[in-house]
Amino acid sequence: MWEFEVISDQSGREYIKYLQANLGELVSKLNGVMAIMTDGENLFLSIGAKQENAPEIKAHLRLLLCDIFCEKMKLVYISDNLDLPENKQDLMTTFVKVCTYFDRETERQIVMKTLLLKDKKMHLQSFLRFKLQGLMQKWQELCDLVNQNSGTILKQENFIELLRFLLNSIDSKCQSVILELHDKCLIYHDIKSDFDVITAIDVENMYDILSKIIDLNPYLIKIYATQDNSELVSLLRSVFDDKVQLG
Repeated sequence: MWEFEVISDQSGREYIKYLQANLGELVSKLNGVMAIMTDGENLFLSIGAKQENAPEIKAHLRLLLCDIFCEKMKLVYISDNLDLPENKQDLMTTFVKVCTYFDRETERQIVMKTLLLKDKKMHLQSFLRFKLQGLMQKWQELCDLVNQNSGTILKQENFIELLRFLLNSIDSKCQSVILELHDKCLIYHDIKSDFDVITAIDVENMYDILSKIIDLNPYLIKIYATQDNSELVSLLRSVFDDKVQLG
């Protein structure tokens, strides 16, 4: 019998739920068991399966843990350590997300080399502090650089140029996206999951739409818009250039 336990303090409840939601089907298919418990201070996700099924579950678990460290925990760290003007909340939210995407593939490789799951348990916050210190230092250096230059960075023209630069280090999650502004949705085919995705968007929040598309970093953006959406179209063109096509 193979057993493994993922532990998190209460602030990481979202991480435990993410593992449960994305690992549960595979564990069940392989006749394994999974349960969440708490002692009030920590949450415990316990996984058990036959030894012969352990490699497949461990492989999937490693990928999910990598998502947690490189995206979810990085986002929290950067949000907590960036000191940006409160009067530019839309820009700040987009910039925090872009900083999270920055150098994503390199950081995933670093984490996967460390994430061997040789022990029978892992505490998420402790693993980040003690096993991934270099990664946290890298995040802090990025935060320090931004904080020292925030006044310059958040000027509209400089912000756009920085986004264009950061895009070069962000891997693509899809070949193309369709932005249906009339139907308020974003449509794309996810390369990783090999699945068509339709996600709702807030057409009034153009920076939220921008951050979603930056995360995907497609090679083609097909937009179906009206004249009322000209500001959003102009923003996307300023970042993605000739990748943007009007339908």
